[in-house]
Amino acid sequence: MSKPFRYGVVGNPISHSMSPRLHQQFARQFGIDIVYSKYCPSTKGFSRVLNDFFQSGGKGLNVTAPFKRDALEYADLITDRAKDSNSVNTLVFTPEGILGDSTDGMGFLRDLYHKQKNFSIDFAHKRAVLLGAGGVARCIAQALLLDGFEVYLINRTQSKAEQLAKDLSHLGTIQLYDKSIAMDLIVNSVSFNADKFLQQITFAPDAVAYDLNYGDKAGQFLTAAKGFTSHQFDGLGMLIEQGAESFGLWTGKYPDTSTINLKK
Repeated sequence: MSKPFRYGVVGNPISHSMSPRLHQQFARQFGIDIVYSKYCPSTKGFSRVLNDFFQSGGKGLNVTAPFKRDALEYADLITDRAKDSNSVNTLVFTPEGILGDSTDGMGFLRDLYHKQKNFSIDFAHKRAVLLGAGGVARCIAQALLLDGFEVYLINRTQSKAEQLAKDLSHLGTIQLYDKSIAMDLIVNSVSFNADKFLQQITFAPDAVAYDLNYGDKAGQFLTAAKGFTSHQFDGLGMLIEQGAESFGLWTGKYPDTSTINLKK
């Protein structure tokens, strides 16, 4: 009898992660036997935990905060989208070495496509404003540029926003937001008090608010956004879609995300 394939997620904290339930549902779609575990190393113990995992036959890992930059350094091979994201959230064992990739941007776009279709949303001018300029914001900005959006930034530290724009200039132009321009999409990547920015933005008709957080963390911003936008979504769909992209990298099989249920 063959052994199950071993996967996992690395983060600190990690007890809250839905990834084990998510990937077990993916695996059942294809009749694949997997073991998917949570790993919570210290910063100093990150490389040792990963070495132990891969040297003992592990096939792939998801990586979450605060280790996405550490995973970028750890990987032997890096995809272009991981380079642009300056982070890695998926590690894949390959004969050539450990491959590092970033599936966050693709996961966001796929979820956005599903919501456009399901709610008949038309981003008339494809203009998006992004709140924040941290690691996950970089992934989203990259994905939006590749999808043809005009991308604007609002960030507390202007120099950080300007650096992000410079780093991704080979993909397109990112500008600091000017209230004279109406936005089709607002994406929140900051943890708290994002609702204070809503009054600084001009919104197009049928505008969409998307919070990369999910659950209680997304509540305050999305509730406030109801007064400014026609549709409000949290990041649970992105979590599922980026996980599906990871699963595809590991197995070559891309699951049907429409059947996934992460509610307890």
